[in-house]
Amino acid sequence: MNKKIDMKKDTLFKLFIIIIFSLLLRVWFLDKPEGLYFDEYYSWMIATKNNFHDFLYALLQNCHTPLYYIYLKLWMFLFSDSDISLRFSSVIPSVISVYIMYLLGREFKDRNLGILCALLTACSSFCIYFAQEVRLYSILFLFSSLAFYYFIKCAKNPKNKNFLLFFVANAFICAFHTLGIIFSFFLILILFIYLYKYSDTDFKAKISLYKLLKYISPLILVIIILLPFFYNILLSKNLSQFWSDFSIVKIPCVFIDYFSPIQTNITNTFGSFQNYTSINGKFNYSFIIFAIIPLLIAILSIGRAIISKNKILNCMLTASALFFAVILVFAIIGKLILITKYTTEIYPILILALSFGFVSFRSKFIRIALIVLFLFLNIFYLFYSNDSAAKLTRPEGHRAVIELLKNSRLRAGDYVLLTYYDIDKFQKYMDESIKFNFYSINKYNFNYFLFNGENYNNIIENGKTLHKDYFTQYPNNSVSNYIKYNFIYKMKKGNRLGIIVLDSVSFITDNEMNEILNNDYKYNKIPFIFLIFSSLKNSAIYTCKKNLKLDTITHAGYWTLYVYEKVD
Repeated sequence: MNKKIDMKKDTLFKLFIIIIFSLLLRVWFLDKPEGLYFDEYYSWMIATKNNFHDFLYALLQNCHTPLYYIYLKLWMFLFSDSDISLRFSSVIPSVISVYIMYLLGREFKDRNLGILCALLTACSSFCIYFAQEVRLYSILFLFSSLAFYYFIKCAKNPKNKNFLLFFVANAFICAFHTLGIIFSFFLILILFIYLYKYSDTDFKAKISLYKLLKYISPLILVIIILLPFFYNILLSKNLSQFWSDFSIVKIPCVFIDYFSPIQTNITNTFGSFQNYTSINGKFNYSFIIFAIIPLLIAILSIGRAIISKNKILNCMLTASALFFAVILVFAIIGKLILITKYTTEIYPILILALSFGFVSFRSKFIRIALIVLFLFLNIFYLFYSNDSAAKLTRPEGHRAVIELLKNSRLRAGDYVLLTYYDIDKFQKYMDESIKFNFYSINKYNFNYFLFNGENYNNIIENGKTLHKDYFTQYPNNSVSNYIKYNFIYKMKKGNRLGIIVLDSVSFITDNEMNEILNNDYKYNKIPFIFLIFSSLKNSAIYTCKKNLKLDTITHAGYWTLYVYEKVD
């Protein structure tokens, strides 16, 4: 008895240390100097709407189901909407997830496996990154962990409480993430297949339509409530290929993000592994050591877990594989971008399979060596690389733009042209010192200024095919005339014009543009949005150079501020 109590105390002490360690990793470098970037800023914008009608309208216009924004609104009411506070709204569920992953491993096998699951979750760069992000993925991981936990409990003991909590967890997944309904469908389907096929109890005799409806009623209720949101999402036009395209490289990058400390696919993936394995013409050994080696260890260990033929584990992996296959099909046909975070639901079971694979090796030496090497590579990179998940800044953050403007040589009454975003995307960081005349050509209105007001959806869907000639003009007549008539001809001597450019979408030079236009393969592969805003930038800068004097060029993150002065 004393031995069992001592073992329990030892386990609780280890778990406590792991949870504290996970908290420290998640609050380390929590304040990002550039502020919230667009996705985070959009979360804040929705949650700040006080009028119920405006809030509901914003929820209906969003591509995700609404519960995250309700959660964030409640968080802001209880605490504040400072950047640190907002980021803590993701830190807390991420730390709780570490404990849930312990329960998941313990329920699956024993306390030791639970400790390993908790430790791998605590050190996960993917979890750390999104614990510092004002988005839904941290809390989505938490409820996905709970769904797998109650899957195991239902599989072992199919009683009312376990079923109810299983469906409640899935209801939360669907309410937080639009794609969660696909995941929950497969997870529920595979659970019932397992119970009918393998359950030790007489499940077929005990289950009835009434009981089944009672179990699933929380999920059905949530789906009914969410029907207007799903309907609106289905009606919305697909914009994914507007700014990215599918590449086979995205598939391994998903799993590199999950198992290595290098995050390759946070927003978009390079089209070739050469971009990762080579830097300035030199072989990138760091990528091989810290990305490929952990990935290979994970593949080996998960493979080991699969061939152990644990029915419950393989059923959960099957449900996850089916979900991933659907997401992959959507990505291939251009309905969404294959970004790692969109598959967050499957990550808890991958950690469990990885942990189980580690402990399944008969050789103690191999088992310990693989665990130590895997953890060492992940933790070493976390602490010593400037590109580790905790240290990664948000170079597209909107505070950076306001800091550029405040520190610029622009004066009250001068003009500022914002490209890619409108002024409302920077209001959180503005104060009374910002007294400029703002104009904007952004990703929602560029069709009026650059394509003679042609229908926006038609431009998104067919513009790349129909308007290739637009990009052959240098400078583009529409952009050049816009700059002249809205700024240059209105400016008096001494007036200044600032142009804000987001370099990550405006990086194509005029020479590179010509090269792309003369190569059909390159033209078809390059996202349309990069062509549009690079052409806009190049034409605007060209027109300003011809008519104004360049005053300063300043940079912050991925933002550049060009300031021009009228001298005659």
